[in-house]
Amino acid sequence: MTTTTVTISETMLEASSALAEGLAQSEAILGFKAAQAKLQKDNEALRLLKELSEIQQKARTQQSSGKISESDIISLRALQGSVGSNETIQEYEKSRGKAVLFLQEINQEISELLGLDFAMLTRRSSGCC
Repeated sequence: MTTTTVTISETMLEASSALAEGLAQSEAILGFKAAQAKLQKDNEALRLLKELSEIQQKARTQQSSGKISESDIISLRALQGSVGSNETIQEYEKSRGKAVLFLQEINQEISELLGLDFAMLTRRSSGCC
């Protein structure tokens, strides 16, 4: 196995550190972090999300075996409604969407400057194909 060592210039390290710090301090990321912290402290919201995940998994299993009932579907829809009306969860989802959009815009700008898909550089190779 061959190991390649890459040396990054001091200027590049400073620029990447400044970019990372700027991203971390952006309104979109700070808003997401605040919403995430609020979600982690909201036991009711966490309970709803856990229950939704469990019921969705159960429904997928039942559906694949053809054994999902109308009452299971009604329960799932009711829980989805509760999740959809929970203010903390909605705030989290909205802020997450804003953060994702912001990072996509940053990626687009950097990609245009570099002439290649910048985010692609961070993907790990699967070792196959």
